[in-house]
Amino acid sequence: MQKRLCETILSALIAAAFGQGYHGDSRTAAILAEDRYLNGDGRFGAQYQQEDGVNFKEESSPDGTRRGTYSYVDPNGQRHTVSYTAGKHGFMAVGDGIPQPLPTTLPVAPQPNYTPLPQYNPPPQPQYRPPPPQYQPQPQPQYQPQQQYQPQPQYQPPQQQYQPEPQYRPNNYETTPTPPHRFYPPGKLSLNRSPDGFSFSFKKS
Repeated sequence: MQKRLCETILSALIAAAFGQGYHGDSRTAAILAEDRYLNGDGRFGAQYQQEDGVNFKEESSPDGTRRGTYSYVDPNGQRHTVSYTAGKHGFMAVGDGIPQPLPTTLPVAPQPNYTPLPQYNPPPQPQYRPPPPQYQPQPQPQYQPQQQYQPQPQYQPPQQQYQPEPQYRPNNYETTPTPPHRFYPPGKLSLNRSPDGFSFSFKKS
């Protein structure tokens, strides 16, 4: 009974993986092959192939320099390949679709020939002198008797009754798990470990 149940669950998982399929969206493309390794001398690398035609490969040397290539298929069905190197001299890439660098020297624009005009010097203007101010006496304030002080009635705020806020009650619902985007179809998987590294390999059956 238990063996039959395990076989049913395994076949359902395989059917779900194949049912997802690739329909033009790279997020649902299956990984057809993948290899990774790490050596004790500091070298490591990785490469993989996807169902949508994406290929990637990169290797690193002990000094930290990385060299790799990747290719993809555009919507018109044409494959583009790019090779790159990254290290102490920066990142350099060549291949299809990589824009070419601008020239280092630009042509010098010709300078226009013109003769500057003489500067304009306006004649001096007479300065304005205002007449002396006339004395005007300021009006004196008239005496007004002060009014008697009458106290204002004190303000009494209205009394509000305390009403407790309703308590938060979370809704009991189940979240739907998000299906994986990239997946491994049925195939052969191998993993080898060593004291100073490892190697991983997957191939679709």
